[in-house]
Amino acid sequence: MRRINVVFSILALAFLCVAGNSWASQVSLSAKAIKAGTPVTIKGTIEPGHDLFVVVCSDKLFKPSDSIGSKERGKLAKKFGDTAIPPIYYVITNVPGELAIPMNPAKGQISGPFAFPPFKYHVRVNKILPWNRIPDQVKPMLRPITSKKQWDFLIFNHEKKFGVNTITKERSIGGGNARMILSDYDKQKENWNKGVSLSLDKKTGAFTVRMTPYKNIAPNTKMAVYVNGTKTDTFTILKSGYYFSTACTYMNPLWVFLGAFIIGVLFVIMGAAGGLFTAAYQITVLGTKGPIGVNAANTIKPTNLFLTFCSPLSGLITYAKEKRFAWPVAIFFALGILIGAFWIGPEYSAKYLPMKAYKFYLGILCLLIGFKLFHESLPSTIEKKKAMKAIVQKFNKAVQEAKKTGKAAELGKVEFDKFNFVKFNMRFWGETFVARPLMMLIGGILMGALAASFGVGGGFMFMPFMTSLAGYPMYLAVPIALSGAFATSIGGITKYFLMGYSPDWIMAACIAAGAIGGGMVGPKIQKKLPEIFLKRMLALALIIVFLKYTNCLPFMR
Repeated sequence: MRRINVVFSILALAFLCVAGNSWASQVSLSAKAIKAGTPVTIKGTIEPGHDLFVVVCSDKLFKPSDSIGSKERGKLAKKFGDTAIPPIYYVITNVPGELAIPMNPAKGQISGPFAFPPFKYHVRVNKILPWNRIPDQVKPMLRPITSKKQWDFLIFNHEKKFGVNTITKERSIGGGNARMILSDYDKQKENWNKGVSLSLDKKTGAFTVRMTPYKNIAPNTKMAVYVNGTKTDTFTILKSGYYFSTACTYMNPLWVFLGAFIIGVLFVIMGAAGGLFTAAYQITVLGTKGPIGVNAANTIKPTNLFLTFCSPLSGLITYAKEKRFAWPVAIFFALGILIGAFWIGPEYSAKYLPMKAYKFYLGILCLLIGFKLFHESLPSTIEKKKAMKAIVQKFNKAVQEAKKTGKAAELGKVEFDKFNFVKFNMRFWGETFVARPLMMLIGGILMGALAASFGVGGGFMFMPFMTSLAGYPMYLAVPIALSGAFATSIGGITKYFLMGYSPDWIMAACIAAGAIGGGMVGPKIQKKLPEIFLKRMLALALIIVFLKYTNCLPFMR
């Protein structure tokens, strides 16, 4: 009798497997290949009376060791070991409550100095249930996810601020979590369900599901479809325009160039903050994401630094030809910048400035520069700047006259009696200045670390430091500041690259070309527009970026 029962059980199990496969095989896709950002429709029949679980996911799995970013790889491996998950994973079901519960977090989403009314706010999120709260009969329906470790990795990836925009690259919904558990929007009107439709006739088992996978999935990505735990089909993502392979976003390169061109114009007008505007442009307009397993901020920073690498080149070459470098000052300043930009800034930035934190503190920097620009638009400040420009023009005129008389080489020599690491007098172009190598070195280290952390040149810090603290005139400070921006770029790009964070070279080239072109046109535009108006408009733009990136205003989220 026992043998008969065993045989009967085996036959019953085999029958169920065949039956399950027969039901699952009655599935069809609207297309075997779809363009990125377009919907896919899945139709079929499941066993009558059963609930529906359709999984649309990457066919290729991702594990922590696959990440090219050293900081992400280390953190993910420490937390999840060799656990592998589909980097893109959606479950479309008629019973979403079995897997996630829509809720308002008890705490506001903003932390830090703005965590108080009216800035503190609540975001509705789809809280994914832990593995032990998912019914046992539902777990087999979630394939290729079959274990608690995999499910925990998915929760981290879709809910935690380090995970969101690190693996899936799917955007978070209203500051909450990324899309994962989806249902019919008409029946559950939540933000994460927008664009999703699901119909299921439980009497016949007939169903239709329509959803749009993430719009920036790389071309030729193979996507798998599972229906109630059985893999039924696959489809391929086709490119939707030009795809930046490292930035992982679809965008016409012409738009990248034009945006950078405008930034180049603004940079000439402001004299600083070009890197801040470029970073904001990458985040808000271009949507730079980065490779799977790398936080978007760690792709934005080195790409941004490529702009500040190219921008100072023409000025540096000119000053070098004219021997207008006060090298005892410039060398120590650039050395400090290199130390900070290579050994300090990227290391801490890659670890502690993922996208969410990066945007917040970038917004704070934009606020500070915005206030600085507004201050520069005041009539009293403009008068001071006019006086400083007059001094620079007088100096440039003297340089030209010295060239004609043959005295340029003699006057361009840097002379000093005795070198001192702390302080000594330096003669340059007929005037005497105080050189403080140690101060320039320490200041360079601090500013280089900060600039490389945000992927900016640092000009907004260099000029005030040299004119206010070091006491150097503009014509001496400008070449040193350019060398500092160049050193930031060299140190930062090199370090990020060695850590696994390569710039998107094509995007970086488009940004650099546009910014350089804008820099050539900017002075002509500047002459035709009132300086007060320009400064205040740009200050307003930076303050708007601050409000958006710190989520200070509800309508800007």
